[in-house]
Amino acid sequence: MSFLDDLKRQAEALKAQKDGDAASIARNLALTESACKTVFTYFTTLAPQLEVLRPPSHARYTLDRQNVLERLPLTEFRVDSRRKKLGNEDVFDFLVMHWQLKTGREFQLTKDFLPDMEKLEAKLHQSGMKFENEAVRHAENGKLQCRRYTFVADFVGLVRVTAQHESAKLHFQVQNVDGFETVTLELPALEVSGARLDELAKWLTGHPHAFFKDALNVRRVEA
Repeated sequence: MSFLDDLKRQAEALKAQKDGDAASIARNLALTESACKTVFTYFTTLAPQLEVLRPPSHARYTLDRQNVLERLPLTEFRVDSRRKKLGNEDVFDFLVMHWQLKTGREFQLTKDFLPDMEKLEAKLHQSGMKFENEAVRHAENGKLQCRRYTFVADFVGLVRVTAQHESAKLHFQVQNVDGFETVTLELPALEVSGARLDELAKWLTGHPHAFFKDALNVRRVEA
């Protein structure tokens, strides 16, 4: 084999690799976009039904030992999506369905122990509630006695789905469904079907579900 033949062989191999990589990228993009469209169609159909049904949450939202919120109706469902440019393609960036869990009750909780303060603040931040945090000091010596937290117990739940086009996966972030917590996981785009999303809907409405089956990188972080 001449040197020229060897260069030709190397060039052909590199071209075949690039063509294969481009085909793989295009395939992953198409799979991911198809899965995102499935999610968007499902969410925009699901949200109005849940808005009518207003299913009660199955979770116990524990603020502290004395204050637990239960059977809160899921209301005010909204669906949104954002797109971005990927090369020359206009593709999904993320989709989100969010809802409200409202009590209308105003709470005023005082905590005088640092770990209790940290736990309550973590839950309030996780919930998305707006709250006031006030230092309560001794009238005579000015020493800190406790901190007072004032808030209305109305908060949010959501499912956010982020497209991962390069790997043909969807990343799910689910907040405040089983309590004050965030659950994240990934699903291959090929696994995201109406049947799989039915399992998500079962989870949201408190029914037995198999949404986590074969999911990747499942992580649950409690506030």
